[in-house]
Amino acid sequence: MDNKFNNMVKEFLENTDAKTEEELNEKLQEFIQKYNAGEIEYENTILDDAYELLEQAENTKSKTQAIKYAKKAYDMCPACLDALLFQVHLEDNPLKMWRLLEDGLEYEKCRLKDEGYFDKDNVGHFYGIFETRPYIRGLFDKANYLILDGKMKQACAVCKEILRLNENDNLGARYVLMAIYAFLEEENDMLKLYKKYPEEQLVMLFPLFILYYKQGNDDKTKEYLNRINKANPNFIKFFKGTMRENKDIEEGYYCNGDSSEVIMYFSQYDFLIKTVPGIVYYILGNIKRKK
Repeated sequence: MDNKFNNMVKEFLENTDAKTEEELNEKLQEFIQKYNAGEIEYENTILDDAYELLEQAENTKSKTQAIKYAKKAYDMCPACLDALLFQVHLEDNPLKMWRLLEDGLEYEKCRLKDEGYFDKDNVGHFYGIFETRPYIRGLFDKANYLILDGKMKQACAVCKEILRLNENDNLGARYVLMAIYAFLEEENDMLKLYKKYPEEQLVMLFPLFILYYKQGNDDKTKEYLNRINKANPNFIKFFKGTMRENKDIEEGYYCNGDSSEVIMYFSQYDFLIKTVPGIVYYILGNIKRKK
């Protein structure tokens, strides 16, 4: 749902007397009918205009022009954090990129606080609120950039803040945090996080496998290797050289239990895998012993 459509819905509902969930659903159906018929009167806000400029930036093939449109959008309306994040993604100079991101997130945090979004009723649900969603995306970008720069403890703090603000964790900060904890060998913190998000899938199990491998706890290492194999047999097949890539999964996406999940993990979490260069021999050795 884009900014303009979101505002149109809000404006329409604010002008109704609907109180119950059933009444709201009826009004939403009425809105959709009128919207499809072109009967909704609405005047663009400055934020709507900024998002329209951002859309132009996203659709142009010229990087220079894309940055120009995005910068104009953010200058026009600093509430359009997505426009600044778009510039950050295109910035080649790391120092300039960091300055843009840090200044933008700090401004956005202050703005959201002033508008009451950091009230206790909202904290924990940020990604479910349209207005605070870009801030979560910005923090997630920051965590990943910190990891690329080797600043694991700072990235850890950012991931924890994301989970505080958005417990449902739509972007998967918990997966990044599990990998960071394995990198730092923080067992207690990792187990607490896993207790909160007990998902039996590669992104949660692999960091635990690596942690116990680093600690030399062979029983636990084998336990998690077996659990990984149950969750996604393609993991073992990858090391045996028998994994078949699923061509039906669109590039940039993955499916749990699928070969695409294994490819994704080894691509996105290489910072953790690089800390255990001997892990391939351990896995292959245990595969042979099972035969």
